[in-house]
Amino acid sequence: MNRQITLVTAALLLSSIAGQVMAQQDPNLFGWWKLDEGQGTTVADSSGKGQDGTIFNPNGGKGPGGATWLEDAERGWCLSFNGNNTTGTYVVTKATIPALTLTRDFTWMFWGKQAGGGGGVNQVVLGNRYGGTQSPLQFVKFTPTRFEYYYTDHNGTIDYEDIPDGIWIHHAVVKVGPKLTYYRDGKVAGSGTTTATINPQPFYMGGDPNPAGERWNGQMNDIRLYSRALTDAEIKAIGGQPKARKPLPANGALGLAMPLLQWTAGDGATFHNIYLSTSPNLTDADLKGSRQPIAMFYYLPGLTPGTTYYWRVDEIAADGVTIVTGDVWTFTTQDLTAYYPGPANKANEASPAPTLTWMPGQGAIKHQLYFGSSLDAVTQGAAGTDKGTLTDATFTPGALESLTTYYWRVDETIAGGVKTGPVWSFTTFLSVDDFESYTDKLGSAIFDTWIDGVANGLSGSTVGNLNAPFAEQGIVHGGLQSMPMDYNNVKTPFYSEAQREFTPAVDWTVNNADTLILYVRGTPGNKLAPLYVAVEDASKKTAAVIHSDPAIVAASKWAQWKVPLSSFTGVNVAKVKKLYIGVGDKASPKAGGAGRIYIDDIRVTKP
Repeated sequence: MNRQITLVTAALLLSSIAGQVMAQQDPNLFGWWKLDEGQGTTVADSSGKGQDGTIFNPNGGKGPGGATWLEDAERGWCLSFNGNNTTGTYVVTKATIPALTLTRDFTWMFWGKQAGGGGGVNQVVLGNRYGGTQSPLQFVKFTPTRFEYYYTDHNGTIDYEDIPDGIWIHHAVVKVGPKLTYYRDGKVAGSGTTTATINPQPFYMGGDPNPAGERWNGQMNDIRLYSRALTDAEIKAIGGQPKARKPLPANGALGLAMPLLQWTAGDGATFHNIYLSTSPNLTDADLKGSRQPIAMFYYLPGLTPGTTYYWRVDEIAADGVTIVTGDVWTFTTQDLTAYYPGPANKANEASPAPTLTWMPGQGAIKHQLYFGSSLDAVTQGAAGTDKGTLTDATFTPGALESLTTYYWRVDETIAGGVKTGPVWSFTTFLSVDDFESYTDKLGSAIFDTWIDGVANGLSGSTVGNLNAPFAEQGIVHGGLQSMPMDYNNVKTPFYSEAQREFTPAVDWTVNNADTLILYVRGTPGNKLAPLYVAVEDASKKTAAVIHSDPAIVAASKWAQWKVPLSSFTGVNVAKVKKLYIGVGDKASPKAGGAGRIYIDDIRVTKP
């Protein structure tokens, strides 16, 4: 097995290297934007033609939406567009469409992962469809349910092709004379013809400057434009997918009852090895189906109710030796009782205004819900905890006390009786700031509460976007808004911080609360610097805690930062008067860099 895995790893590596060499040596490679910079506002052209792109933001680099560098587990660094048709960012390159499109043969290709729902109607992914019949070509166009793989002219034919959301797909269009052929994942998926002409137009990614706004919602990677028609073999070498993919049940599926597993076979696969276990660490002992000839497997022993399973499909090539190891997928089977509660059982970061959800047990017709702050009362189904019989698997208990533990249970009514469910619990948090209440009106804007260096002149911070909406609405952890804070430590005083004052002072120790939590996200390309949080009590005693990793200010994903209240040495956290969030070394300041971070969902929790 190890030798086989080594062989396929080497084969895949050689294939990848060959694809890179082929691209770099091809004189007809007109533009190649790998989108792997991970930072900045420039996307480099690796074709040698000098046709770099610029990320253009209608809000001058601030505000909601836009192109965000994102490190994807499958494709590495890529650009992520949020599809905001008013303020969303797009990329403008120095390339022009006529040099490689309707007046000659060409190949356009890219990797894309479409967000749920396609992001709207008539979204421009690549190309430019504006300018009347003189610029009729729109390479890729998504709608919520369709993928239009070419656009001839305003009176011509449009061909449609379904495209799934949430998975990476390689798209390519090849033009030979008037014929256009669309390839998906290295395979022919459709064709059409075009006789249109075109005048010089810029080449865009993720949208274009049309005031009406037709911008895409999804991720993009490895865009290539060739001024010749690539062969089927060349396209397959770049866009083929040798791994098993598109699992059914879908990865993470809940409520599975039938032990039937299906998937889309990897390119070139002849047989399939299927592994299944209740542990994510799949080994040879978990091989349930060996050298299966079809992309389907029925697990004859059956599945245990209410259990999470992990499975993997390794693809075997026609030579019988080459094996491509698959990804590990997971699903959870339907339980006999109510299961999969939300908030999760024993969660200590539940909202004080939660919506309770669960997965119904097998054969459930109705649901009897018990809820309260007493474990004994809920366990016994006391009258005061009985919230009635429900037809939907959801319940809103209303506003709850902060830092309080609640218990709940769902009994399922089935044909012939009732199945008593387990008792679950969750503990609510005390919200310090979720940033949802701020508006664009002076007096209630985010920088009216969080005082920055612009307002007090004490540091290099700027809270909020320069233009409305002032709170961030595109990059959020929870809810609809977060706090953007720019830091500039290039000049004195060489640190940047924002502060919020509480009137009257607040008690963070209620009901034995012991931890301050805040969610932080950086921006790739930010200059690294210490991130700190500080607390000042009513007697003006202050203590600061510095995050252990300065790289958090450049992280592309939200990170939870847990700070024990005991870390604020000498401060009375039962009388918190001010909260500070800063970037830099305030205790020993020295010249540093600049960047932008985002803060969201600051809260206090119990153990």
